[in-house]
Formats: sequence, structure tokens, C-alpha cells
Amino acid sequence: MKILKYLFLSLNSLLSFYAGWWAYEMVLWLVWEQTISEGDLRAVQYWAGIAYLIILVPLYLLICSYVRSRIKPRFVRILLYPIGCAVIFVLPTLFIFAAFGGGNLFSAEAFLFYVFFISSGVVFGLGYALSMFLSLGKF
Repeated sequence: MKILKYLFLSLNSLLSFYAGWWAYEMVLWLVWEQTISEGDLRAVQYWAGIAYLIILVPLYLLICSYVRSRIKPRFVRILLYPIGCAVIFVLPTLFIFAAFGGGNLFSAEAFLFYVFFISSGVVFGLGYALSMFLSLGKF
């Protein structure tokens, strides 16, 4: 049973990363009517992937674990999983900007990363709630 839970959480991590990536591309297209170039595509995927794996996945799991252990009403948990995971969106953006020597956290590029990580957090939180629901209703 634990193997299935870990497999589900791994798939949830991949799904949430690609949901964030999709949101990034959609906002780029809808707001600025642009597509991403091949070179930028690789760079954004690389740096967002590193920030996601190093910072977000551990923090997502920590937040969800904290909510599960401290919050008793199930409905509140369902709300706090995605909200808690989404509110830390600025941390991976800070990591990415620090890797390049700084930058404006109110710029268009930062906004795209914010959308990426907020979307990823919401999807991860909802997936985590689903995984807790599937494991004997202990969400």
C-alpha cells in the first residue's frame, strides 16, 4: 500500500510540474502573445526543474504533512493543501534569480515563474489530498 502511495506522489509531482509549465506557457501566450524560443525553453525547464526538485517538492511534502498532522477538520485540510503549497511560490523564483545574480522580483519574467509555481502548488496540493483520500480516507 505504501508503494502505491509513493508512486502516486511521484506521479503527482510530475503532473504538478507540467501543470506549472503549461500555465507558464499559457500566460506567456495570453498576456504577451508570445511563444517561447527553443533556447529559452531549455533554460526555463532546466532552472524551474532544479528549483522544483530542490526547493518545492520537499516543502510541498513538509507543508502537507504539517497540515495533515495539525488540522483536524477534513474540509479545511482539503483547502489548506493547495493553498499552503501555492503560497510559497516566491521561494523558487528567488532561487532562480539568485542563480543569475539577482533581478527584479516584479518583472514580467518573475511573474511567469510565479504563475508556474502557484499552479504547480495548487495541483500538488489537490493531488496530495486525493492521495490521502485514497489511502483509507485519512486525508
